[in-house]
Amino acid sequence: MANDSQADRSIADQSMAHEKSTTPSLAGCPVTRIGITGLSGAGKSTLITAIINHLENARRGALSEQSGLARIRHGRWHREIERAFDYDHALTALTGQPPSWPESTRDWSIARLTLDYDRRWYSLRPRRRCLELFDYPGEWLLDLSLLDWSFAEYSAHWRDWLARSPRREIAPRLLEDLKAIDPAEPVDPERLAALANRWSMMLADSRLPPHRLSRNLPGRWLMPGEGFDPDAMPFLPLPGVMAESPDDYPEGSWGEVCQRHFTYYRDRIARPFFESHFGRLDAQVILVDLLGALRSGRAALADMRAALESILEPFRYRDGHWLGNLFARRIRRVAIVATQIDHLLPADQARLTRLLDSYLFELTQQLAGKDIELRLFAVSAVTAAQPREDARGRPMLVGTEKSSRQKIAFTPPTIPEQMPHDLDLAIDDLPTLAPPAGLDRARAFPGRRVDALLDFVIGES
Repeated sequence: MANDSQADRSIADQSMAHEKSTTPSLAGCPVTRIGITGLSGAGKSTLITAIINHLENARRGALSEQSGLARIRHGRWHREIERAFDYDHALTALTGQPPSWPESTRDWSIARLTLDYDRRWYSLRPRRRCLELFDYPGEWLLDLSLLDWSFAEYSAHWRDWLARSPRREIAPRLLEDLKAIDPAEPVDPERLAALANRWSMMLADSRLPPHRLSRNLPGRWLMPGEGFDPDAMPFLPLPGVMAESPDDYPEGSWGEVCQRHFTYYRDRIARPFFESHFGRLDAQVILVDLLGALRSGRAALADMRAALESILEPFRYRDGHWLGNLFARRIRRVAIVATQIDHLLPADQARLTRLLDSYLFELTQQLAGKDIELRLFAVSAVTAAQPREDARGRPMLVGTEKSSRQKIAFTPPTIPEQMPHDLDLAIDDLPTLAPPAGLDRARAFPGRRVDALLDFVIGES
């Protein structure tokens, strides 16, 4: 009960902080709220930093070339708010000597900007607009799947996932050890803690190279954020659980404890986050590391697509379905964004967009005709590789290798224009690059298609 009360207070405090940070100073300023998150390795913090930088330099960069953004005269970032996105820290990293990528955010934050527009004297449109970028870990977005699952369904999903490669190899014998648990037997706290530790290691290893898997649930076991401690109320999927109610198992049994802790996580941790914040969003941006998945091959591609399918399920707004009602039918635009396209030659950058469309075709078809606009983008928030030619006139890329800080030249793999139906596609590995030297807040960062993405989510028609 103490854990319940403590977490409830934390959730209430977070919601109050959000209200405090978004209400008083916005009087008379129309607000547009954009959710921005990304699956592991997609570069979310860098993109948010680049978006703020472009808006601060609206008259000097590519934004002025987009018709829907051309009237933005100036964007001003606000640091004096609660839970502000740490733009200062990100700028220090990117403009440092040597430059480095911003650290990943580990909790939710708000990047607020005031946008001033050029308007003709007779225009009815406001001359000022407030923009809020709601930044939160992509791991949390994956928990949307859990909101519609019982503990038995959660256990069944993980039983199937753990039985297949590569998770079977990532966590040898974990599924067998979970199957050996009798849900009706009294829980062994030491054994539960040991298995929970193995579970955490499996989730962490699954999202890293060479596997790069996406469905790593529960999301807050990887990125807890404020107000949640995975060790305080651990739970595991139990393949032997077939019932839907904790009353079916004796108090203190494996089935009762894990089911109760799962239900608490679903209803007191995950659900309040979405209820508090998603009803306030006008658009959602979801970043994906498609190049990383391509480097890992079929299993990573299949897992990422399945993760996106479950994430976008609520956006179908099925009549009478509570997940659809959660969004209050406010989110009208969703952008799925493949990042780091500067690691490809210019011709392949265009192919990556078409490959993304082919890869997610079935998903976009499912949303076709719904009251939502879904668009796919391939962008580079900050360009780290520049096209060059070798001595024979063949195209290549040049950048700074992240760990050695040495200039390197490389020929990236060729990208096909369509995804095989069986997802049997893999590309050669790519180097990990550092940001380019010479970035300056007073100039728009070099990037690709950040302006087009912004035009989609906030542009005026």
